[in-house]
Formats: sequence, C-alpha cells, structure tokens
Amino acid sequence: MLWEIVKSEHTVDALRNTLAVVIPIVFFFYIGWPTTGIGVGIGALMICMTDLPGNRTEKFKAAWISTLIFALVAFLAAWSTQSALLMIFTVVALTFLLTMVGVMGQRMSAIGLMGIILATFTIGLKPKSPLLYANYIFLGGVWYYLISLLQISIFPYRSLNRAIAQAIRETAALLFLRAKGYNPSVSLAGFNRQNIRLHLRLANQHELIRQLLLSDKRTMQQRDANAQMLLEKSISLIDLYEQVSAVHYDYPYLRKKLEHTKALPLIKDAIELMAKILRKPSSALLTDFEGIRVDLKESASILPVEEQTLINQISANIDEIFALISSIHSPHNSKHSDESSGRYTDFLTASPVQATAIKKHFSLKSSTFRFSLRLSALSLAALLLINWLSPQHYSYWLLLTMVIVSRPSYGQTIKRNFERLSGTLLGLLIGWGLTQADSLTLQLCISAVGLFGFFAFNRVAYGISVVCITVAVILCLNAYEGNLWQLLTDRVIFTVGGVLLCLLATFLFPIWNAPRLGDLFVQVINANLEYFRAATVLEPFDLEKLHESKLARKQSHRQLAQLSEAIQAALKEPLRKKLNWRLIKRMQLLNFQFNVLNATFASSQKQGAALLSLEDIRNIETDLLQLLDQIQNTDWSNARELPVRDEKPLNLNEVCKEMLMLTS
Repeated sequence: MLWEIVKSEHTVDALRNTLAVVIPIVFFFYIGWPTTGIGVGIGALMICMTDLPGNRTEKFKAAWISTLIFALVAFLAAWSTQSALLMIFTVVALTFLLTMVGVMGQRMSAIGLMGIILATFTIGLKPKSPLLYANYIFLGGVWYYLISLLQISIFPYRSLNRAIAQAIRETAALLFLRAKGYNPSVSLAGFNRQNIRLHLRLANQHELIRQLLLSDKRTMQQRDANAQMLLEKSISLIDLYEQVSAVHYDYPYLRKKLEHTKALPLIKDAIELMAKILRKPSSALLTDFEGIRVDLKESASILPVEEQTLINQISANIDEIFALISSIHSPHNSKHSDESSGRYTDFLTASPVQATAIKKHFSLKSSTFRFSLRLSALSLAALLLINWLSPQHYSYWLLLTMVIVSRPSYGQTIKRNFERLSGTLLGLLIGWGLTQADSLTLQLCISAVGLFGFFAFNRVAYGISVVCITVAVILCLNAYEGNLWQLLTDRVIFTVGGVLLCLLATFLFPIWNAPRLGDLFVQVINANLEYFRAATVLEPFDLEKLHESKLARKQSHRQLAQLSEAIQAALKEPLRKKLNWRLIKRMQLLNFQFNVLNATFASSQKQGAALLSLEDIRNIETDLLQLLDQIQNTDWSNARELPVRDEKPLNLNEVCKEMLMLTS
C-alpha cells in the first residue's frame, strides 16, 4: 500500500502543494516582508486543499470561484475581529453558509470547509488591515492556481488516466475474488462482504471516471486521438464491470454440482489468468489462457446436459470478459466510436443542486441543513470559549479542531476524532523531540517535509497526515515565536476539548442512517426493476435499447452503492442495536445477487440467447412490484428468526421469492 501511495496522484499533488506554499513564504521572508509571506502562504495552503482531481473545465471553474470566496471570507473574518460580538456573529454566519454550499457537490463542499478553516485561522492571526490581508489571500490563491492550471493544461488527462488505472486494479481484484468462489479448498466465509465492498469501490471509481471524462465539454466536442482512446477504454472498462459481476453463481451449489468434474479448477485458473492479463498482458499469459479455455470446453462436452449447460454459460461469460479486456488494452479496436457525444453525456450524474435551488434545502429534512446547524452551534460554543480564553494565544485551535473533525455521519465523526487525537499526541511527541536539534534550518526543512506528508496522506490515511501536520506546526511556530511549552500544552488542551465537544454535538441535529434504510431498499428495488425491464427488451445490435439498458444498469449500481454506504454508516450508530441486522444484510445480499444475475440475463439477451421464458419474465416483474408494496411496511427492528435457505440453484425467480418471503 505504501508504494501505491508514493507513486499515486496524491503524492505528485503533495509535492506541488508543498512547493506552492513554501516558495512564497521563503521568498517574502528573504526580501524582508514576513507578513506578506505568511498571508500569501496561508492563501495557497487553504486553496490547494480545495483542488480535487478533475478535468480542465472543473479546475478552471473552481479557480475563480474559490479565489473570490476566500478573499471575501478573509476580509469579513479579519474585519470582524475589531469586536467580539461582531466576530462571533460573522464567523457563525459564515460557517452556516459555507457548510450549506455543500449541496452543490463535492468540490463546493471542499471550498466551503476550507473557507471555514480560513476564517478560523484569520481570527487567530487578527490581521491589522483586513483589506491588505484579503489581498494576500487572493494572491496566494492566484499563485497556486497558476501552477495547478499550468499542470492541467500540459497534462489534461492526468486525473482520468489515474482513475482508469485504479479501476483496472480494482476490477482485477474482483476477478481474483471471483476465482476463489470456484476453488473448493477456499472457505466462503466473508466472501459476500468482500464482494460487496469491492463492488462499492468500483461503482464509485466508475462514477469518478464518468465525471472526469464526460463533464469536460471541450474534450467531448473536439476529441483528439488520446481523448478518443480514453473514452473507448472507459466504456469497455465499465462494460467489463457488468460481465465480471455476471461471474456470480451460488458457489456452494456450483461446487457441489461440479465437484466430480475437471471444470472447477479450469474455471478458477481461467479467471485468475484474466485478472493477470487485465493488470499486465503478456504473450505467455495469453497462451496459457487459450489452452485453459480449450480444455474447459472439452471437459464440458462429456458431461450430462445440466452440467454442460452450466459450464457453457460460464464459458460464454469468460469469452465476453476476455474480449472486453482485449479492447481495454487495444482501445482503437473498440466498437463504440460511432456513438454521439450527446449519448455519452446521458451517463453523467447531474449536480446535486444548482445555486438557484439551494433554498429548497433550508429544511430540517435536509441532512446538509442539519449538519450546517450543528457546525454553526459548535462554532458559537467555541467562539464563546475563545473569547473567554482570549489571553490564550492558540485558543483558536479549539474551533479549528471542531471544524476539521466534524462530519455528518456519526461513524465518520468518531473515526475522525480518534485519528485526530492519536495523531496529534504522536505528532507532539515527535515534534518535541525534533525541537531539541540545535539547527533552526534543519527544523524548518523537517517542517516542510511534514507539510508534504500532510498533503500526501490527507485523503488516503488521515491519521498519518495529522502526525505530519502537527510536527510541521510545532517546528514552525517554535522557530517563529518560541515558547515551546505553551505550544505543546495548548495543542493538547484545545485538541482534546474540540474532540470532546464535537462528540457531544453529534447528538445535536443528528444525521442517522438507520431510519433511511427502508427508503433506500425501495429505491434499490425500483432501480433493479427498471434494469430488469430494460434487459427484457434487449436484442442483438439494437443500439437504442442497449443504451437504455446501460443507463438502467448505472442507476442500479448507484442505488446499491448508496445502500451499502448507508448500511456501513448505520452499523456504527447508537441505534444499531435496535435493528435486525441479519434481515438487513440478507436483503442487501439478495438485491445485490438480483443485480448480478440480471447482468447475466442482459448479456444473454444481447447475444439473442434467451434464458427466461415470457412467463418467467412476467412472474419476476409481478414479484418485484409486490415486493415494493411489502417492503414499505417492513419492520426492520423485528428480531424474528430468518428461514434457512434451501439448496435450490440461484436464479432471478428464486431471489425474488426469497425477498418476498423475508418481507411478508
């Protein structure tokens, strides 16, 4: 994992961010303008944390929005420090408004969060000239985005290439997991949990790929050879996800059915080889795969009809997976180039809300609104304490800690608080040890390395990033102001205080996932029903119906991902003990199994080989409609025992019947 982090996009960005912050500070200190250096450095530091992976369109838009917002926040926060009451009112109002902009998407959420952190830094610095200070912050933002926009202009597809490479690694991991299902010597304990986790990660990765590629209008309208290749590769990769999902049978049943044949080890070896070819193709791997594929078809030819049909279905699925893997590594041979840009953009998930519709979220039904109220209340409490503790130089760290560790989800907040507290304590210990070094230059160089570590690990290992930034802060402030003991004690006191208040505040305007699970199940079943309906009308070479099927598949995967995230969050909430988790997890698994079995059905429909009769199709649709009625009245807290599943083979009909039985 460490090597992946070192060579990742985060690390390259970390080096860029560190240089963007350090260079202006060093330059202005060298020419004797330390205040300017600190102001411009803070501006660059704050704004670089809003620069998420994206395409040229997104980055250019974020550049001017974040720069202007930060300059305005800096001016208002600095101006408000002339009066305690004015400061409290201004910062609380800014906290509420900047949290609410999160309804406009992840990038705006990051801009809002860093805007609140900038306001917190500002009340700690108490700049004498608000206008001059705002200009420093503005210059810091402009300086940083000159570097960032130059980088994205030279390497326009950098983030997309990284996202595709990550999706390939995750898909290969899913294939390796699938191969274990066909190995009788491997226990299936925890298989479904790992399977769902990988699917969740892949669904999110594909959503990122769509966003990076399809939201760049210039790329979609004026595609060069490189952009066309990435588009074809992305489409094949997303289609591959459907086919890999289709390699999903009832493994206990399948193992028992094929235990006396040569098919199981051959299927396992074929899937493992495809995973290796996907990661890095070679002639030796291709030769081995062709040999196994021939052996598998020969072994099926001497078996009874039922086993032969089962193996032939798996073989057909393997052939289609291999064809897609080949197209990923040779995208110029792909079949998608005749599609229009308009059809591709159908797959782009719309922004959560436009700026003109933000007023609709001013309701307690909105989780963003409740979180905004909670964070504003925390800010008010922290500012009252800061005003009371005004002689304490670093009292603003109390508010800073609250803003950083507060998250809408209870589980995320608990995790973030633990990482913040443990990382701070370890960082203080390391920082104190390093301050014993006589060389001030060495301490400042180490603090720069700590800043780099903070950027490198902030989005992948937050606990490590806290250690790094704590070391950097202690060394820098000790060199600039001295008074090491006050630094250490204030950091401990205000971090611990912020963590404790933040934990208490999770019960103020709470955001629980457990009560949402029923509604999310309804959305998942609806999405699966639409995906099934789209699959039933698929025909070979019908591009319009194929397009509609892919849109339905995307929506189904998206709803399953949202359900999985909500379940993971609800498992960490205080209300978790009131729910029947065996029922919830079994219903989640059955919906997931319906989705992947439907992928198999859709694949057969595209090839003109119907797996279901018209009567089966009508029965499945009727069962799903009945399930939608039943699930809305399901009591998820009922501690009843669940029936033991029989040994019937897994198929769409059986999955529907079992879900109906569980919700009746």
